[in-house]
Amino acid sequence: MKTGGKNALVVVSYVVFSVVLFQHLWAAPQTRMLADNNQDQVFFEWVLTHAARFFTHGDSPIFTDQLNAPLGVNLMANTSILGLALPLAPITLLFGAPVTFALISTIAPAATSIAWFFMLVGCGVVRSRTAAYLGALFCGFGPAMVSQTTAHPNIAGQFMIPLILWAVFRMRTPGNPVRKGLVLAGLVVYQCFINEEVLFLAAFALLVFLLVFLRPGEMLPAARAALPALGVTALAAGAVMAYPLWHQFAGPQAYHGLPDHVHGFSADLAGFYNFSRRSILGDATLIDKLGGPTEENTFFGWPLLLLLPAAAAALWRERAARAVFVTAVVFALLSLGPVARYQGEETTWHGPWRWLVDLPLFDSVVPTRVALVVTPLVGVLLAILVDRFIVVPPVTRAGPALAVAATAPAGPPAEGSFASEAPAAREVADPDDEPLPVAGRWLWAAALAMALVPLVPTPQPANERPAAPIFFSSGVWRQHVPDQATVVVIPGGWWEGLDAMRWAVDSNLDFKIAGGYFLAPDPNDPERKAMFGPLYPQTWSLLGQVGNDGVVPQLGPEYVAQAKADLAYWKADRIILADGHGNSDAIRQTADLLFGPGEHVEDVWVWKVS
Repeated sequence: MKTGGKNALVVVSYVVFSVVLFQHLWAAPQTRMLADNNQDQVFFEWVLTHAARFFTHGDSPIFTDQLNAPLGVNLMANTSILGLALPLAPITLLFGAPVTFALISTIAPAATSIAWFFMLVGCGVVRSRTAAYLGALFCGFGPAMVSQTTAHPNIAGQFMIPLILWAVFRMRTPGNPVRKGLVLAGLVVYQCFINEEVLFLAAFALLVFLLVFLRPGEMLPAARAALPALGVTALAAGAVMAYPLWHQFAGPQAYHGLPDHVHGFSADLAGFYNFSRRSILGDATLIDKLGGPTEENTFFGWPLLLLLPAAAAALWRERAARAVFVTAVVFALLSLGPVARYQGEETTWHGPWRWLVDLPLFDSVVPTRVALVVTPLVGVLLAILVDRFIVVPPVTRAGPALAVAATAPAGPPAEGSFASEAPAAREVADPDDEPLPVAGRWLWAAALAMALVPLVPTPQPANERPAAPIFFSSGVWRQHVPDQATVVVIPGGWWEGLDAMRWAVDSNLDFKIAGGYFLAPDPNDPERKAMFGPLYPQTWSLLGQVGNDGVVPQLGPEYVAQAKADLAYWKADRIILADGHGNSDAIRQTADLLFGPGEHVEDVWVWKVS
């Protein structure tokens, strides 16, 4: 079969794997949601709908006042995935945000594996397509990546990272520095509009890798050779991203650093040798205390944990493999956070992350996600292992394009190379090296199978989507709520905020909502650290208490005055209470005392307050 046909089979296979992974969601995307993380799915469906309104209503793609009214939400400071949401807006407009969400969730792991496959083959990291296929498969469908597919398409979709690395590795090779710099700038800008955290971690990992990989005498020449193209990249990307980044860090509703409790979301030492819940040998009851289903970023399983040091030892003479392994160890240690945990309990050991956690940019990184760097590094190491010891006898060992970028003199391009301008520099094996005997190759193959088969993922579970009130789903709301009016859903709370976002998506965001699920600055924090969701005014807190205990309180005039003040703060037009809420009768009676008599329409109560 010709190379093009083989490539097509590779692409199709990764896509099929991804569709199988999301088969339960694709069974009915309009009426089903991912079981393990519906709150993030609600958020992404909201931002997908908002991005589509850029084309139909001219809404700003980087700020909105339709969420968290009246303050709004800085979408550049939230995961608004504009790089996917804007190009796929026609799908959203035709089929709805739930279908687009299922689509981007499916694209994320498949495209990541596809990009890594072509990177591994084209850049000369390995010569065997089988080795590249297996390594790239782990890069896109390893346990950490499957965990991130639980409603984190912005994290699971890392398909730009191999392309960025390819562009960086080409910096040292002969060619037009302006063209190379502009290509890298375009890739970096696009990744910024998918997820900046992944880009930051990739850049940090590349720095560590280079420090380990390059010999001291190679560092300065490599930097000088790459500097012209990197300068073009900085100028071009800086010009494009200047305003969006200003808006993110200094614009309306900008914040500085994540909430303090998020800095405790770190990898658990016990997670490294356990299996994730979405692996065929995974058992959620054994690992629940080690973290939730969306951040199982270190669950490699004990067989792979034993194989990796053995592979690193066998490949230690190869600079690239050695640097990959050392970088993976560094980031595994960093992922432990400021204080290491074991079996869900804090230990007395302080992790190296404590020296970085308060630095700019690092203060916006969730520590456990630092471990996401380890997955592609493991994938690359596995590809090299298969290439050297299982599929291809190690007569010559292909160095990565980075070896070319760092050490090679100018020369003719390497034929068939992904970095086509690169000379064919290679790390040549010791002349005394002999191909492994068949028995040795079978032994490595058996060890690899024992390490990877237990990690085969199981499909993501999906549940029925909670039905929206008929008031919204039928469109009756348009007769009772003015266009772009501000709606306050009561009693007020985390789940009510998510409900309001779902109903707004069903209504094409044609009304604003108070509250919701997002990151915004804490108005009570002088440092403007982020908080999840809004502050809850006294009226919301009062109604929330009624929703919890079902007791109608005795309300004096001060409560009514406070309710009026809160309504003025929200610039509220309508108050909505769904019939299905627990203790809804007590909530309604309390709301009548605060806002005056409400009107029952279909299956909700409506209070007109403006």
